[in-house]
Amino acid sequence: MDNRPIGFMDSGVGGLTVVKAAKELMPNEAVVFIGDEARVPYGPRPTAEVIKFSQQMADFLVKKDVKALVIACNTATNAAFQILSTTLPIPVIGVIQPGAQAAVATTRNNRIGVIATEGTIKSQAYSTALAALAPQTEVFPVACQSFVELAEHNQLTTPEALQVIDQQLVGLKNQGIDTLVLGCTHFPLLAKGIQTAVGDQVKLVDPGVAAVQQLKDVLERQGLLREATSTPDEQYFATANIASFRTIAQSFLAPDIQVNLAKID
Repeated sequence: MDNRPIGFMDSGVGGLTVVKAAKELMPNEAVVFIGDEARVPYGPRPTAEVIKFSQQMADFLVKKDVKALVIACNTATNAAFQILSTTLPIPVIGVIQPGAQAAVATTRNNRIGVIATEGTIKSQAYSTALAALAPQTEVFPVACQSFVELAEHNQLTTPEALQVIDQQLVGLKNQGIDTLVLGCTHFPLLAKGIQTAVGDQVKLVDPGVAAVQQLKDVLERQGLLREATSTPDEQYFATANIASFRTIAQSFLAPDIQVNLAKID
């Protein structure tokens, strides 16, 4: 047993979708989350810059004595997972490999769509992972960078947001996909609009949920699960935009969540 918290890091509010999945699967676990609101979005940034930011956020969480780290960001996972997983003395979980595995397990016709940020799509991270798992799979990637801004501004179901979502995904409608990977942790916040745009025949895969299941398996194997002796602590940090971040966190997770300013250097 290990009562230390689990650390979660993301470029912004999107990683809260992974925290929510973790709280549902492992309600006894304590949480420390940091969202890099000062530098969101990560998608258009150079890989070297994303690596630097990811290392800074990981260092912040390690100083909080976390027992495991979840990179709750697809762009950061693609850029920094290998580095962080080999240099940190704690288990590190990314979202891309678990997401690809979940997509392969879900599809029935081997036609999988992937929506993500510019950086993740350009890296071909999901296409590569899916090809390694199931070479017969056809992958249809679409960069939806504007979805990040919709989520960050809490524009989830406005008519304008739904119009943007529909326009971005219109090209997928004639591809015959039966599975769609939400390849950015911001995107589950927009799941209702995305589902409407692609149709009910397409199953949405949330890599964050798959990553949390992998996290639980790792904690169980290593004897790191928390004892259910008291209410677990939750700490939320953002590097900027505290008020807007708090509003989204409170509406999405719990009304009493407090968010503190994190200084990263």
